[in-house]
Parts: sequence; structure tokens; C-alpha cells
Amino acid sequence: MKKSLRKICIFLLIFTIFSLIFTNKISVVEAKNSKNVILGGQTIGLKLDTGVYVVGKYQVKTKENETNSPWKNSDIEVGDKIIYFNNKKIETNQELLNELKKTKEKKTNIVISRNNKNINTSIDVVTTKDLNKSIGLYIKDRIIGIGTMTFIDPNTNTYACLGHGIYDNNVVIGTQNGLITGSTIEGIRKGEKGVAGEKKASLSRVILGTIYSNKITGIYGKIKNNDLLKGKTIELGNQSDLKKGNAKIYTVIEGNKVEGYDVRIIDIVRQNDTNVKGIKIQVVDKELLNKTGGIIQGMSGSPIVQENKLVGAVSHVSIDDPSIGYGVHIEWMKKDMI
Repeated sequence: MKKSLRKICIFLLIFTIFSLIFTNKISVVEAKNSKNVILGGQTIGLKLDTGVYVVGKYQVKTKENETNSPWKNSDIEVGDKIIYFNNKKIETNQELLNELKKTKEKKTNIVISRNNKNINTSIDVVTTKDLNKSIGLYIKDRIIGIGTMTFIDPNTNTYACLGHGIYDNNVVIGTQNGLITGSTIEGIRKGEKGVAGEKKASLSRVILGTIYSNKITGIYGKIKNNDLLKGKTIELGNQSDLKKGNAKIYTVIEGNKVEGYDVRIIDIVRQNDTNVKGIKIQVVDKELLNKTGGIIQGMSGSPIVQENKLVGAVSHVSIDDPSIGYGVHIEWMKKDMI
């Protein structure tokens, strides 16, 4: 009898352990596949360390008072990223300038990256009339701007914002390091036909998160400030949930206050591949039209909500009519977040 009772107890113990393990696995799977995210709308500052890339070319006045184009015989184009200069790896403008000062030859090696391919070439080094050395290239290693938070995944503490990639000279810029910071709206330049309006904002030193990716659909990264995780949760929608009619966008037009504004979805492009113009909206909110004229720069990333589902993010403004804007389907941002 005692042996039978002992067997029953052991069986119940094993059953309980397996039940707990199985239940825990199910709950983890459900959490990872949750459709609920934290709604954004906050204005954020963007700081991207991009590596050194070429934003323009110029002719140099030499010490002999001649005009010289040091890049003339080089395979260098605007948008190229400089990887090596004079056989030295380059990551900042200052590093390139330091190497340029050290260069004694009239020509030096340079390796640039274009369309994910490295190209070896050379460039002339000339002495200017001010006795400085020059290669006749405008270069840049950082981008600073503002945008709008779209949503945060509370299960992974990752975020999506902006609704489109960061470009310069029509080139999507890759990022090595980057941060998002707090930002406060201090003024608005109202949009008019032919002239895009914009938010005028100041960036704070409060770091909200890091940036790990700059893609066509937006900026993605990790949240570092837990205050952002206390926002309202909302269900992620998809293209099949969208329909023409009433919706809202969430954004900041004064200070730090996120508010919802009425828009109408007037056109929907059903897409099988990623594209940043899948939703066409028209601002109908009188307050927003009065203060901004409609969609303005800095609103990129503002969540588009219809019937309590997050369905998209503002991506572009129409120059011809600022009351009209475009949005990216939210499923493309969710896909690119991974």
C-alpha cells in the first residue's frame, strides 16, 4: 500500500513539473507573438554617427593661385563612404583631416564603399593658398534631426520611428552608432502650397535609446529610458484592417504633449513588398490645420490609428497641398524592426 501511494505521489510530482514547464513555454510564446505595442507620438531627437561620406566636391585654389580639382581622375561620387585614407581606417571627419595633414605625397590611396562594394582608387593632395592640404571633398560624419516615435515593443524594449529612412543627397545612410534623445517643440512653421512646414525643436541631453538600424521604413533601436514604457498600449493592425474613412494621427505640436488629431484615409495601396507610401491621408482636424497647415516636417513617424488599431505611420508630406500626407503600412515597420 505504501509503495503504491509513493508511486502515485511521484507521478503527481512529475505531472506537476511538466505542467509548469509546458505552461511557461506557452506563456513565453504568447508574449513573443503579442500584437500589443506601446503607442508613440513623442517628438524625439536623432543623432547618427554615420562614418565619413562624401556630400559634395569643390575646386581648390592652390598656393600657386591656380584652380585644381583633386578628385578629377578619381572614382569618387557623392554618397560614397570613405573607409580607408592613405591606408588608414577612417571613421570620423577628424581622423581623415589628421591623416591628410600627415600626407607627404601628392597622391594618396583611398578606399570608398558604394552599394555595399569597396572600390580602391586614388586622389590628389594639393596645398591651398592658405598652405593647408586639401582633397576638394565636402565630407560629413554625423546627422542630427528630429522625428516622431511610432511604437515600442514592450517585450523586447525595441522601438520604431520616423516612417522612412534618413537620407542625405538621396542616399540612405547606414549607421555605426546613434542615439535618440528627448526633444521639445518650441515653434511651428506652417505649411503652405509649395513650401513644406516644419516643427522647430530643441534637443535635450536626456538619452531615450540607442539606434541600431536605419532602413527605408524608419529608424530602429533599443529603449534605455523606462518612462517611455509607461504609455498606452494598442493592437498592431495590418493592411486588411485598413479602410477609407476616419482615423487619427498622434503627434506633438507644442512642448511635449502628445495629442490625437482627426484625419481621413482617402486612398490605400495594398502592397506585397515594402514601400513607404501605402496610405494617403487628409488632415480634417481644424486645430491642426490652423496651427500647422496639415502635415509638416518633423511629423514623420506619427502613428496612424483607425478603430483602435495602429495601422501606419506618417512618412511624407505633399508639397502641393500640406493637408495631404502619406503613410507607410505598419507591418513593414514591424518587419524591419527585427
